[in-house]
Amino acid sequence: EDEPIFAEEIKKNTNTLLKLINDILFLSRLDAHMIEFNYQETDFAMLFEGWCYMGWSNLSPDVKVVVENPYNSLLVTIDQQNLSTVIQKLCVYTGQNTQEGTVRAKYEYRHGELMITIEDTGKGLDADGLKKAFDRFAHEEISEDSGTGLGLPIVRELIEQMNGTIELQSERGKGSTFFVSIPCEMSTLEKKAEITV
Repeated sequence: EDEPIFAEEIKKNTNTLLKLINDILFLSRLDAHMIEFNYQETDFAMLFEGWCYMGWSNLSPDVKVVVENPYNSLLVTIDQQNLSTVIQKLCVYTGQNTQEGTVRAKYEYRHGELMITIEDTGKGLDADGLKKAFDRFAHEEISEDSGTGLGLPIVRELIEQMNGTIELQSERGKGSTFFVSIPCEMSTLEKKAEITV
């Protein structure tokens, strides 16, 4: 009668091991500068929300999702694949840390930079955890499915290799906010009409 329980545990741990191996291999390629960056003109406004929801696909039903998209169209020259990896991994992290409350994502284009903010009202980090947030394998045991401990180091390395920056603000019990800045060229920008009441 214990067989289904053991089988489920083996399946879960096998998936975790596979994620860990994939993350280690990806990080090794990043360290060796073997990841190719393919910059193409992309309508970021069309893709942003979908990337966020992919990262938040396993959210607790008690979590409210807010995605702010201020543009009908925003054509920028970016590496679509690697930037989507960054956004999805940040959303996965915020989702794992938030069992109730809100996760939020927003962005805007300013002065040659794509400014992306992803935040949650979850557990947050204390001062010590904040210092170690981007260290490899230094994550806290935040849940049973807490990932490999390599998500944030991969995100930081990807962003730096795209000549961008990432900052994290967090407070225990109040949540975390990631600020990402990616330099890029903009060719077309169409803001949504302001709604006045």
